[in-house]
Amino acid sequence: MNAPMNLVLNAPMRLANEFALVAACCRWPPSPARDEAVIASAGTVRSWEGVLQLAVRHRVEGLVHAALQAASVALPPDIVRELALRAQRIALRNALLTGESVRLQRALDAAGIATTILKGSALAQLAYGTLDLKQARDIDLLVAPDDAAAALRHLEDDGYALASPRGPLDATQRAAVFRYGKEIELVHGVSKTRVELQWRLAVHPLLLQGVGARSAARQTVTLSDGRALTTLADDDLFGYLCVHGAYHAWSRLKWLADLNALIVSRHGGDIARLYRHAESRSAGLCAGQALLLCQRILGLPLPADLAARLSADRRLARLTRIAWAAIHAPVVDRGRIATVLRNVGVPFLLGRGFAYYAAQAQVASVGLADVVRLPLPSGLHFLYPLLRLPFWLWRRGVTLMRGWS
Repeated sequence: MNAPMNLVLNAPMRLANEFALVAACCRWPPSPARDEAVIASAGTVRSWEGVLQLAVRHRVEGLVHAALQAASVALPPDIVRELALRAQRIALRNALLTGESVRLQRALDAAGIATTILKGSALAQLAYGTLDLKQARDIDLLVAPDDAAAALRHLEDDGYALASPRGPLDATQRAAVFRYGKEIELVHGVSKTRVELQWRLAVHPLLLQGVGARSAARQTVTLSDGRALTTLADDDLFGYLCVHGAYHAWSRLKWLADLNALIVSRHGGDIARLYRHAESRSAGLCAGQALLLCQRILGLPLPADLAARLSADRRLARLTRIAWAAIHAPVVDRGRIATVLRNVGVPFLLGRGFAYYAAQAQVASVGLADVVRLPLPSGLHFLYPLLRLPFWLWRRGVTLMRGWS
């Protein structure tokens, strides 16, 4: 199989028309109306390489390839080959990740560890009805907080090794990670499959309260070959996807496309009820931001009264502007100062009230990298907020010096 193109996004290039085409390709479901939108946007494209760059940057090559084929858009031969190659690789990788998701969930369940698959193959089946379109990087496994240590040991015995934070970690470090973090990343030593083991859906204690691996509201998703995966029930899945995307400022279009497809495929005109459920889980601002972005970028029709309510909310207007800028940024660069400041500030905007802000300040005052680098006894954990800024400045300085060398 040929290697994909090595694409470097040209930051100064203005790709508004190209983004409009990529967004049109991400609309769901396939329909004559989508074909018309794709054809109309394709007629304004100035750079087909720019279209490919954006599809890769937003991880929606499968959706773009399928939509352009459905609309019979004529493309340059090299772009046709590249999109086809990337779409094929997405389908093949999804097949591998699906098999490993089923195997791991069965193994953990057999070990008495309740697991829930987040996103990935379960979401692909629910939203798109196929595993071939949605790009997946890893497997997201949710367990209960008191099962996290046992699940980690099970995965390590199965050949997975800690990648972030990088191991080995002693017992004190692991306890600190489970206390202050919400997830760790592991990589299999042979297959190189990545697993994100999660024990919380959000680091903020008030977001998505009552939703977890042992929630009564879960569902079994039957895949096309008869195998099954357990994931969150639709309403909680909607809330989780909104919170996940909001924390990342929706910087990749794939997250929005998946959410939009889930809404359209599973709920149709029942959007107002979904929003109310998210509000009941303290995720109303996350859901409102997501719905406004889906409406603006992917053409999701919203009930008139809900659209008016969301559009009149100044906080949502600010969150939508932040996400709009993040989505249209040429690259996702987590090391940039502006990105770091955005990642610190955005969580404070996702809730309201003193209790929310106080809890977020407490969350932000402890850095997971700090508790791993300097594991302290429980009685000295009050020092972590005092060390947060000095440690961050030191790490930033080291990064800058490496860049200069």
